Amino acid sequence: MRVICPHCGNKALITSSNALSDTVKDLYCQCENRVECGASFVATLAFKHMINPPAHTTLEIAQSLINRLSKEEKEALQRDALR
Repeated sequence: MRVICPHCGNKALITSSNALSDTVKDLYCQCENRVECGASFVATLAFKHMINPPAHTTLEIAQSLINRLSKEEKEALQRDALR
């Protein structure tokens, strides 16, 4: 992951971090252009959403949905899957 200095646009180094929650961190950064800029700043990194959930999660969702079907619906689903 690359962090860019908001002041000069050069690369910045993450010097430390502080977890605010399981999905949000503050990143303490220092601009690598120390001669002309030298800014220190805090950036926030956050998890937003899944694009594709992990396979085990998908299987759990599918199993949960199948368990809610009636016997007839399960049989129909099985017949359709064999076609």
